Amino acid sequence: MNFVIILILLSIAAIIMTFLLNLMFKKIRYVKYIPAIVLFSFMIYNFITMYSVTNESFESLGRFVMGILLLTAFASSLITSIVIDIIHRNISRKK
Repeated sequence: MNFVIILILLSIAAIIMTFLLNLMFKKIRYVKYIPAIVLFSFMIYNFITMYSVTNESFESLGRFVMGILLLTAFASSLITSIVIDIIHRNISRKK
């Protein structure tokens, strides 16, 4: 149950970060995608290094869990960015 709470908090943090970047840089459209790109690169790094660990410890399991956490934050940030773009497009068409 604690893992689900951590995933929800991480998603909320990614959504807030994306939303704040959108508020600060309204004129620059692609700035709100920066958190998703950064989270995606860290997620891929964790999933790749999960297989390349040479010692026989639980480090690969830790990297897998970290990759899952980053995947959740990446997905919520990307979905928020796309929804914000759709809302802006609909508002600009009505004007």
